Amino acid sequence: MTALVTAEFRKVLGLRYWWILGLVPVAVGVFSGALTLPVFRYLGQILGEGFAGAAAAAVGIALALTLVFVFSALFGAVATGSEYRYHTLATSVLMSAGRDRVIAAKLATAALFGLAYGAVVEIVAAAAVLMFGGGFDGASGGQVAVVLTVGLLCAALWALIGAGLGLLTGSTTGSVVAICVWVPFGETITSLILHGLDIGGLAQILPAQATAATLFGVFSGDGNELHPGWPAAPLVVVAWAVVLCGLGWWRTRSRDLI
Repeated sequence: MTALVTAEFRKVLGLRYWWILGLVPVAVGVFSGALTLPVFRYLGQILGEGFAGAAAAAVGIALALTLVFVFSALFGAVATGSEYRYHTLATSVLMSAGRDRVIAAKLATAALFGLAYGAVVEIVAAAAVLMFGGGFDGASGGQVAVVLTVGLLCAALWALIGAGLGLLTGSTTGSVVAICVWVPFGETITSLILHGLDIGGLAQILPAQATAATLFGVFSGDGNELHPGWPAAPLVVVAWAVVLCGLGWWRTRSRDLI
């Protein structure tokens, strides 16, 4: 199994998309970390002392993490979907003991790259806050650490969501378009429709909303009409990852690879 994961890492590192997808979240992490705290310090003169640091921790880091989740999903979708586009999955299966080990290695690689994306962006964003903003005034180190830890977990889960979707569809383009359309537009529209039908509670199980509740709910833990609380929120995100990876696994085992 270790050899298969190593082979997957070498395959990914031999291409350019892994670092191209990481450039945007890193750039946003720098700018959000550098600009958020000064802006909120100015607003803090109006809204009260202690507002700036907490807002910077919540918004500056979270803004960068939001893009990390999306780009982690895109990485997972490209990493698995491209296997069908270039017909390389069959070769990997023939060189191993079976499809299950290859699929497991791909999912593990996607999760590890998601963690790596999250770690790099969090370090860059937090460093930018400290360098350009002077620190997280009003936010304890424990609060920041919790947000960063939960962010790493969500980054890995979203990489698995993307990888599962890529395996399920067998299409890089379809998976990437689905992620790019669903996260900013599709989920918002679906949520509005559900609330219009007086079944807005179902919107809480949508992946992006559950992720937002996971990230920001670490402080209060209480849910509301729009977001589930802890531990329901992270369990919903885990469920999405498990379901999509399970479906992608099943589809890969049942379809022709050539």
